[in-house]
Amino acid sequence: MTIFVPAIPSAVTCFGAAACLAPAASTVIGTVLGLVVASYLGTLLARWPRGESATFGRSRCDACRRRLAWFELVPLASFLALAGRCRACGAAIPWVYPLLEIGCGVAGAWLFLAGAPALAPLAWLLIALSLFDALHLWLPDKLVALLAVVAIASPGFDAADTLALRLAAGVTGFAALWLIGRAFRMWRGHDGLGGGDPKLFGAIGLWVGPLALPLLLLSACVIGFGDAAWRLLRSRQARNTQLPLGTYLSAATVIIVVARPLLVPA
Repeated sequence: MTIFVPAIPSAVTCFGAAACLAPAASTVIGTVLGLVVASYLGTLLARWPRGESATFGRSRCDACRRRLAWFELVPLASFLALAGRCRACGAAIPWVYPLLEIGCGVAGAWLFLAGAPALAPLAWLLIALSLFDALHLWLPDKLVALLAVVAIASPGFDAADTLALRLAAGVTGFAALWLIGRAFRMWRGHDGLGGGDPKLFGAIGLWVGPLALPLLLLSACVIGFGDAAWRLLRSRQARNTQLPLGTYLSAATVIIVVARPLLVPA
């Protein structure tokens, strides 16, 4: 199986330059960028489900609505310094935000160190999308569209067949899940897939190419079956619970993307 990955450019872009730095410097850059990106993605995760703008307005405590000072917004460091609680009211800070920051920081550090920094935006966006779907059963179109745009705009499209394969993978990924969802609706009379799942799989296809799609879908199903089994062990009422396929697709892709530099040297 071949996973098509953007070629790492020479030191023309910031990503290409980072890949040429010493390992320690690359790790630090990847970590810092991951934390910064995660901080903004965390703002989206907090505000979009409430219908609020992520661009305007100061960050506030979810419990007491107090405006947060700048030193309370430093990625991960503020959470640790405050022991995971609001400085004013003592309310617990939701675990999802430090988890997002840790995930993006670790992914950035590893991919920059492994010489594959062009894959970092893929990992960062998928980590955020996985949390959106896990918490809200929602894959925001704006983030999925950004994932697709970044894939197409990434460096390395110097061969027409590579671009054609990726575009074909995008169409194939979307069509495959859309047809499955349509067939399920005709069979059972109700939706079995969310409308964002085919879009996400199509966007992922733009990154990985068509040959990787079956492996990713199979891996997502394995993760999903494991999650479903765990839920059923905890409660029989979980039998009717909706499951976040987008989370499973994102997790499978991140695992394969992060593992690839280890398996295939740059």
